[in-house]
Amino acid sequence: AKFEPAVDGFNYNDFLVQLRNPAAKPVARTVKTFLTEFGRRPMTLTEQVRFVHDFLDFIADKMRQNDVWRDADDREFENAREGIEKLVMNRLFPLCFSPATSDDADKDHVLKEKMSLFRWIAEDHLDIPKSPQNAAFLHFAKSELLKINNFKSPRDKVICILNCCTVIYGLLRNMRPKTAHLPTSPMEDVGADKFLPLLIYVVITASPPKLVSNIQYISRFRSPERMQSEAGYYVTNLQGAIAFIESMDASCLSITQEEFNKNIEMTIWEMELEKRGKERSLQQQQQQQLLQQQQVAAARRQVIPDLSGERAQWLLGRSSDL
Repeated sequence: AKFEPAVDGFNYNDFLVQLRNPAAKPVARTVKTFLTEFGRRPMTLTEQVRFVHDFLDFIADKMRQNDVWRDADDREFENAREGIEKLVMNRLFPLCFSPATSDDADKDHVLKEKMSLFRWIAEDHLDIPKSPQNAAFLHFAKSELLKINNFKSPRDKVICILNCCTVIYGLLRNMRPKTAHLPTSPMEDVGADKFLPLLIYVVITASPPKLVSNIQYISRFRSPERMQSEAGYYVTNLQGAIAFIESMDASCLSITQEEFNKNIEMTIWEMELEKRGKERSLQQQQQQQLLQQQQVAAARRQVIPDLSGERAQWLLGRSSDL
């Protein structure tokens, strides 16, 4: 089976065209003022979240009263609301993603260390059924999840999670016997005991950077009403996968304590060797740069001639003329 990234009809370019309409100038001007004020005003994380959601609600009402969107049907106006959220959060991303006032970066580091420590995890450790399609589907799922840092808006990041989980769900569909009943929606019981291990495996083996920061950013700034859906269901599952990884030990896996300890010790040793290798590589690069700088300086000294003798002769000649 072939699975493509989710497409829900949202068209950002259509929204931008509408926003450039002269009749939409009051809306565009209000958005610009908000973005300017947001950047100037020091805020706590809680204030940031409230300020963004309050503004998005306010600007949606203002848009509905504007000539450009007054007669828009529900689908077209929903597209506009998605567009304004994306526009605002694209601009505010540097201020709102993993802000210094949060501990997101610290949690990212802890999770990254955990994922590195468990990089030896295999499918059988999580009781994932063997299937000829596993490799292709899981590779596709990882590639979709790794796209999450390519985007700035909460909506686009949610789509990356949705696509990843849709691929996993597709793998589960392929694993089922042809005669078995298959739910038509993940909101039905697809069996968390089968879905979650696959998601955990994808997260560990993909090891996406800043995953906690991404989840927190989505939770804080994505419209709550739009999280009451399939996408919200999958984001919740991803949070569960992260919590599992953070507390994972031998008792959570199909492995003996002895084998678990051996794998952990081996991974720690490998990580230490990798760290030393990176440090040596960095030192060699610094030494190479220093050597190049010294060579350039020496070359410049050779190029510049010593003209002090010629200058003295010239001065003597001038004195004789006088």
